[in-house]
Amino acid sequence: MSVGISRAQFLRGDFKGARSALRPPWALPEVRFRQRCDGCGECIRGCPEGILLAGVGGLPTLDFVQGRCTFCGACLEGCGPRALQRSDDECQPLPYRAQISPSCLALRGVVCRSCGEVCDEDAIGFRLQRGGTARPQIDPGACNGCGGCVRVCPVGAIEICHPPAP
Repeated sequence: MSVGISRAQFLRGDFKGARSALRPPWALPEVRFRQRCDGCGECIRGCPEGILLAGVGGLPTLDFVQGRCTFCGACLEGCGPRALQRSDDECQPLPYRAQISPSCLALRGVVCRSCGEVCDEDAIGFRLQRGGTARPQIDPGACNGCGGCVRVCPVGAIEICHPPAP
């Protein structure tokens, strides 16, 4: 892997860094986050789930292949430069949502409900299809972006990403 590319970027084929990095819970907006975060790694060391990794420039990125975010706040507590800040008006600590790609087994006619079974928020439901398998559907209002569904997908068909702009 070349210098300047994170493991997460490599795994998703984003060699040019065109996709925005997934930042830890309660991260400031990207420009302000980059201004504040000094890459000390305290948030990474503090994460009990091991889902924070050093990305480009040593800045923390989420890697849901490692597991789910439990929103425990350990990363927030370890952030000396305050690039992570909990605000009172914030509904959810992560702005990301799950997205299912066409390689999903259920979308290809194979019975699989792994992602729905692990979703604590019940954000992944399955709509029955006449004469076929149930198709997964994500409720973006219920999905909290924890990434628990990513690790269990046997074909890697789930990605946590920035939701599309309205």
